[in-house]
Amino acid sequence: MKRPPSALVYIGGFGIAVATLSVATTAAIVILAPQPPVPRTSAAEVIGALQRPVPGFERRLLPTRPKGERVSMLETLIAAELNTPLRDVQVSWLDNRSSITGTTRRLSRTTVIRTNNTKLPPSFVLLQSKNNTFELVTPNAMPRVLRNPLLALPLPAFTASVRQADGRWLSVAPAQPFLAGWQRSILIALAVSLLLIAPIAWIFARRLTRPFRALAGALDHQTDLVPTDGPRELREAAAAIAAMRNRVAIEAAERARILTAIAHDLRTPLTGLRLRIEAAPEPQRSRMVADVERMQGMIGEVLGYARDAAAPVEILDARPLLASIVEEMKEEGAPIRLLPGDDACVAVPMLAFRRTIENLLRNAITYAGGGSIALHRTEGQVFVSVADSGPGIPATDRERLLRPFERGDSSRNRDTGGAGLGLSIVSDFAARHGGDFMLNEAPDGGTIATLRLPDGLAHAGRDA
Repeated sequence: MKRPPSALVYIGGFGIAVATLSVATTAAIVILAPQPPVPRTSAAEVIGALQRPVPGFERRLLPTRPKGERVSMLETLIAAELNTPLRDVQVSWLDNRSSITGTTRRLSRTTVIRTNNTKLPPSFVLLQSKNNTFELVTPNAMPRVLRNPLLALPLPAFTASVRQADGRWLSVAPAQPFLAGWQRSILIALAVSLLLIAPIAWIFARRLTRPFRALAGALDHQTDLVPTDGPRELREAAAAIAAMRNRVAIEAAERARILTAIAHDLRTPLTGLRLRIEAAPEPQRSRMVADVERMQGMIGEVLGYARDAAAPVEILDARPLLASIVEEMKEEGAPIRLLPGDDACVAVPMLAFRRTIENLLRNAITYAGGGSIALHRTEGQVFVSVADSGPGIPATDRERLLRPFERGDSSRNRDTGGAGLGLSIVSDFAARHGGDFMLNEAPDGGTIATLRLPDGLAHAGRDA
């Protein structure tokens, strides 16, 4: 029989697929995206920004001359346009890799070229004249009709600085965007990759974790359906858990059967002992009768616990059931009241739930003379709280009292006597049905016992 794939195969394959898809999408967008345009500006725009603030340009005052490779042609044009000495103007390319930089370097070399014994200026323009001759002029000596096209010519971005009267330099440059064109392309590629991968990852994660969620639900809600699909490790764990659950169920049933048998068999000798006690003289007879009745009460609690453990789960409307329990106890003269609150349902055996609530109420009557019970529901949980105004329970004793045959009164006198099973039965009932039980100090003194159970409506929805 072919073994099912391991979880490592599922996760590893998914990781490789996601990485491949992400890289392929990013590479395709970067390759297919058009090359971002090179930022360009003109000398006329820079001159306008030097004269006044202009949107799209940054203005700064520098204490010293800016550094950078100078562009003589633009310096001469800007100096002539601003009517400023050439020494008070500096222009540099923002991008040193500009193709025009090489031309500027060639024009700004110190090599001296002489024509008709005349030294060429650092920047010049050749104007075609008549008879196919050319006239050499500097930019500041050009007529405006010829200088304007040079001022409006779009060039790679550059920065221009002009010395002010106080010795500082006013520097103007095109505003740099937060993200360059290539950066935006990469971010767009990553965003598209995320949009493509996110739903695939979500579907795969849901598919991969579905058996785990089913297993957790089977364990949490005591259902008989243990998942048998999914990765190999999950199937092996589910099989082991199912076998363990069967063993625990068999052991619990055997324990309940033994307890029931022992408790039932003890009733016969106790009945005979009760008959013989009737012939005993007082006051020994009364004390012996009380002891026998205590033993019979303990046996009754054990039998009730065993029956409740095997009872089927029902969806109960908690508030009407609590109201009926309170009314029955009031008829017996018990000062118990049900506080206003929420309506809620619980998924528990009905007799076990009644026994649990009765145990809590009888404790409040026995040790505090009465109390109140409240029902609240929040975030899928149902809380049943029984509060009293008695002497309270020390914090060090609260955990101990949840164990079987433990009682709060160490003397175990006959007036408050009991088997010591009441709170342990409540705690075991809560744990068996996915909840918990806590003892705390009430706000106004005394004790508040809180039973938390899952919402029965949610349980019914899962079963459906």
